[in-house]
Amino acid sequence: MSTKLSFCLTRWSAAAVIGAAVLIATGFFVMSGGEQRTDKVDAPHFAGSGVQPAPAQAARGAQAAAGGAAHGVAAVAADESASAAVKPLTARQAGDGLRALVDKILKREDLSAKEIEEFQTSLLESIENDIGVVKTVQQFYHDMPAEQGMERDMLRSLLVVTPAGRSIVLHEANAIWQGQSENKFAEMYETYFNLPGQAPQDVIVRALADVKAGTKIDERTAVARLNFIGTLAEQKSGDVANLRSDAVQLLNQTAQSQGSDLVRALAVQKLYRLNSPAEASNIAITQLSKGAYGDLVRETLSSVNSGDVELTPNLRAALTTAVKRPGASAEEKQQFSEVLGPHS
Repeated sequence: MSTKLSFCLTRWSAAAVIGAAVLIATGFFVMSGGEQRTDKVDAPHFAGSGVQPAPAQAARGAQAAAGGAAHGVAAVAADESASAAVKPLTARQAGDGLRALVDKILKREDLSAKEIEEFQTSLLESIENDIGVVKTVQQFYHDMPAEQGMERDMLRSLLVVTPAGRSIVLHEANAIWQGQSENKFAEMYETYFNLPGQAPQDVIVRALADVKAGTKIDERTAVARLNFIGTLAEQKSGDVANLRSDAVQLLNQTAQSQGSDLVRALAVQKLYRLNSPAEASNIAITQLSKGAYGDLVRETLSSVNSGDVELTPNLRAALTTAVKRPGASAEEKQQFSEVLGPHS
């Protein structure tokens, strides 16, 4: 089982350097990656800063695939042997292992990727087969303070690999909501965003109310909340029609607020998603005419590329003007060329 230390958060990532190992904990903010969440809860790829195969590894994989059926049989046998070698944990061992893992992170002690992977494999196997381990992990996760945000995110990323692990993550999100633990709301919103259809409707009502009230929050929570609000685009039932209408109004206000460029641009991206591609094109032109800035330009280009925004001649002209402004970054210009073509 490969170690995946990510949970669908692609904008920024927190890296803990522990000895010679770099553990990619969880990316905190989502921008363009906000819509890269999987909707297949039974077989997820929680997009983010997870380890990707290097070209050499990919080449070796292709070469191995060409090796024929004999290699395939050997690989299956090896996998079965590895699975059989997994040592299940008791509830006490699971708790001790989690404490030792977090303690090493906090003390910046050496912690190898192999050590993490072996513990993750044993932990997930034990969660599948022992309700006592499930309860221990649930309680350990719940008791971790909000100040240990990176460690909480790392544990969450270790768990989401399997359905049973995701159930623990969802259990904690529900506990955060029930306990109104506002200092953990960012994590709650992220979990509900990644596990669509699992959030109580009261959570989206509260999220919209907080936006309307202008509640002061940190940027991670603001971004996570906007991504969660954006899930209304995927809900087609009549009972959310009023919520969608409220969301559009509030997102417009956020887009014109004095907040960070990241938050304002993400609000615009959610407006794109909550409207048809043709309507989104008009929204994009309007927003760019009020003053282009890097996050807005990149988000609009990403939305054009995904099909959420229709590329009309007027929008093409607006984007061309935007990337020619004095403050346009090299990243914007490169993305513009990639999406619209080098001669646009």
